[in-house]
Amino acid sequence: MLTRRDFVLGSGALAVAVSVPFRAEAGAEAAARPPFVTAYLEVSPDGSVKLYSPTTEMGQGTHTGHAVIIADELGVDLERVSVVTAEPADPFRRNGQMGSGGSWGVRAWYQPLRKASAQAREALIAAAAAQWSVPAAECRLERGEVVHAGSQRRQGIGALAAAAAALPLPAEPVLRPKSELRYTGRKVPRVDLPAKVRGEPVFASDVERPNMVYACARLSEVFGAELDGFDRESATAVSGVLDVVAFPGGAAVVATNSWAAIRGAEALRIRFKPTPHDKLDSATISRQMRAGLGDGAQPINARADGDWAAAQAAARRVVAADYEVPYLSHAPMEPWNCTVEFGGDGEVHIWAPVQTQDRNRNAAAAAAGVPVDKIRLHTTLLGGGFGRRLGSDGIAAAVVTAKVVKRPVKFFWRREDEFGQGWYRPAQAARLQAALDADGRVTGLHVRTAGPALSASFSPQGLPAGQLDGSSVSTIRESRYRPAAFHVEWVRVDQPVPMAPWRAVGATQNGYFLECFVDEVARAAGRDPYQLRRELLAHDPRALNVIDTVARAAGWGEPLPKGRARGMAFVESYGSLCAEVAEVSLRDGRPFVHRVVCALDCGSIVLPDGVRSQVEGGIVQGLSAVLGEAVNVAAGAAVERNFDTYSMLRITDAPERIETIIIESGEPMGGVGEPPLPPLAPAVVNALVALTGKSIRELPLSRHRFA
Repeated sequence: MLTRRDFVLGSGALAVAVSVPFRAEAGAEAAARPPFVTAYLEVSPDGSVKLYSPTTEMGQGTHTGHAVIIADELGVDLERVSVVTAEPADPFRRNGQMGSGGSWGVRAWYQPLRKASAQAREALIAAAAAQWSVPAAECRLERGEVVHAGSQRRQGIGALAAAAAALPLPAEPVLRPKSELRYTGRKVPRVDLPAKVRGEPVFASDVERPNMVYACARLSEVFGAELDGFDRESATAVSGVLDVVAFPGGAAVVATNSWAAIRGAEALRIRFKPTPHDKLDSATISRQMRAGLGDGAQPINARADGDWAAAQAAARRVVAADYEVPYLSHAPMEPWNCTVEFGGDGEVHIWAPVQTQDRNRNAAAAAAGVPVDKIRLHTTLLGGGFGRRLGSDGIAAAVVTAKVVKRPVKFFWRREDEFGQGWYRPAQAARLQAALDADGRVTGLHVRTAGPALSASFSPQGLPAGQLDGSSVSTIRESRYRPAAFHVEWVRVDQPVPMAPWRAVGATQNGYFLECFVDEVARAAGRDPYQLRRELLAHDPRALNVIDTVARAAGWGEPLPKGRARGMAFVESYGSLCAEVAEVSLRDGRPFVHRVVCALDCGSIVLPDGVRSQVEGGIVQGLSAVLGEAVNVAAGAAVERNFDTYSMLRITDAPERIETIIIESGEPMGGVGEPPLPPLAPAVVNALVALTGKSIRELPLSRHRFA
């Protein structure tokens, strides 16, 4: 058998594993289609460098971050580095799975990619030193060339790649000092933008295969309903429709083109079995969650610092408030789709916009009835992720359809099904109580949340009874606030509504609950909300620095134009601390955000522009949710089924100014993609309450009237 190292030696390329040397087998066809069996860097004879990345590029710029890491540590110009998403294999996995989520794209792979690049650098230097018969210590690699200090001889890394590929990789290469890094922490162009401007990148919707047909899914409107049957002729009567294929939960109308498939799906007379929840509505869900906040419910403890009962008994005053948030749709611009092709060699090729490669690969293998190693998963760019592509809900049906029609299939959902069955951020309610002493100091906090368990719906293994759903208490359970007593608990209230992580997941719900309540406590105690937060964080210099920074930058306490108010919020999530101040007014009785100032401590950074882009994107998405987004339920189904009824932020409602302050504290690198979103809702709500004097304990704001 030809090993990958043998192949790259023959081709004159240097391949380097990420963090571990590779010895994987490759078939004789490797020159035409290398199997992606390990993570590696390729240094080609022309001096270009390619990384097979362990993450999906969702538009957040992760691949640019990876390219910067490689260019700096290896010693090449950034424009010589390209990045593609690899197929699943062990070196790409974290905790046994290959996937992209939790704001781990850069922070999880920063050190492994630096090490891989340093391994390649030292191998290339060793190859040049051997060629020149000089000590390797006298050579350095810069701008894509190895240079000998004494003689100033130079050799491009492309010409050295074949020789370097024959050398053993150093187990512990020396990383470059910060002073030698050309790109990290500096303004650099996105590596994917030129191709996007030219319209070259391939999204899942762009994939075409020879002899391909199109399959449009019809799904039940009611959550969890099973297929009962359909009238095939109602669809095949439409010109261009070839067949109708049943799959669990629905059917696919197969046609020669996408428009015929859509028209056939709309014409299909399809039946679903009755379900016990076909009368479920939002009011019932709300009542059930709020019942979970009462004394008769059985909570699961998540945090129990100090003696809450004693703090409550000794309090001069106890402040209490209930809050609630709705289900939210991910609302990606690109509805679910993928392309499936069964190969003559027994392999199944899938082109799909996924965030979880192993999960989708396993689902495809089960549906196809083949071993997992026969699934070739090609990850395309995503037309919107936000957690929507973490699941595998569309893969099995696509594979089943392709298996029946025995042709390559472009399988897709209609927009109405993307909204109606596209999985949601959970709805949730919370009751918060604070014990205050005679001086208005907080001596205790008690928080109970109630709602469906995200992991019960989303995790393949579900959530056994009696276990805590971490998302339902996240950011509150870990809060840096330290009153003498702080208790957190959760009551499980299951629903049949499909759920999946939504950008920043539980931090978006719980950040709103806790941070709005802190302002309520401040008002009850006659305290400034910023100063109350300083008191609750007095033990924590890092957190104090974040809220002090945002307060100074936002001019907290300084006069504002008449009819405008400020609100503050502080939320820690995904390893980063984030504080935001929003300036809000009312325009024709509707909230308008003039300015948002964000201070983000994410430890250290690779791309400043990338951080700012993520902050701005998170704030805009958070504002969209707080102003108008909600999935309402009626008759066991989602009411909102397209953009005409699901209220998304319009450009006229976007903030006039977003200011980002990046704090590099030297702490371990934190996430960036999600932390800026959770503080936005409470910052805006707190500003509105300060402006109007009206308590706001339920979202979205479109449900409220303002004078």
